[in-house]
Amino acid sequence: MNKTTSIKDTQSVPALHDTSPFFIVGVQRSGTTMLRLMLNQHPHLAIPFESGFIAEFYRKIDRYGDLHDTGNRNRLLSDIAGDDWVVRGKLIDDVTTIAKYPASDYAEIVAAIFQDYARRKGKPRWGDKTPGYVDEIDTLWKVFPGCKFIHLVRDGRDVALSLRRIAWGTSSIPRMAHEWRWKTLLAHKMGNLLGDHFLEVRYEDLVLDTEATLRTICAFLGESYDARMLDYHVKGVKADELPSDSIRWHRMSVRAPDPKKVFEWKTAMSEADQIIFEEIAGDALSAFGYECRGRTPTLKSRLRKLHYMLIRRW
Repeated sequence: MNKTTSIKDTQSVPALHDTSPFFIVGVQRSGTTMLRLMLNQHPHLAIPFESGFIAEFYRKIDRYGDLHDTGNRNRLLSDIAGDDWVVRGKLIDDVTTIAKYPASDYAEIVAAIFQDYARRKGKPRWGDKTPGYVDEIDTLWKVFPGCKFIHLVRDGRDVALSLRRIAWGTSSIPRMAHEWRWKTLLAHKMGNLLGDHFLEVRYEDLVLDTEATLRTICAFLGESYDARMLDYHVKGVKADELPSDSIRWHRMSVRAPDPKKVFEWKTAMSEADQIIFEEIAGDALSAFGYECRGRTPTLKSRLRKLHYMLIRRW
């Protein structure tokens, strides 16, 4: 689509592409935004900002009745278009254009929304990057049987450090350790069930061996490798790549991969916090090949863990 073409032009809407997309999932602060920006430099791939609505609307889809009915479809589209995440990410430009796609069930309607986004970007294939879907893999599989998942995993101790630095993050190491452990292991178990439809990638490999890791991801997606993905940071982030209120939390994501952010916990996390995290999530750390030091809990670490457990109980 050339630059002067408007999505609102009265042109014919192309038939839907395959409704089996790919989803990038992972615990927040695991590098999913950086991976998305990399893949968006591929000439075939269009991945919008976090969607967040797919699982939510799937759970309440019965409210909309028979989606063969035009009125019901339009009501669903209107509600999705008003979703906060959809608005923030500018996923939908014009509902009337999406309504022209031959969609008569929920999966086809969702696919139409993303396919229209990809069309505006001049790309033939769409994907999604929503960290919150890391515990919704089973739901996404129900909507799109045959889809693919890229599960990005980062050492949970570095995830915890990153979360501490943002306004909406938490400072509780026990809480972060429990959440990281639960979500990463849950996704991993789902991956064992999905087989070839699931790829697990470590953030550390993406940063330290970027090209090889991207080649693996492209092979998994059935796409040829494109070196432009390595230059995702050169021209800066386009205005529609990230919402303005999100850029401040993704300063590192829009820069070249920084090896200093790998295993930062070894120097930036206190001994007590390291012990607490490993005590709670050591099995998950080991499962993903991360170092566990097996140190004896200190009085400080025991008291902090006890304090957290008492708060959770109440």
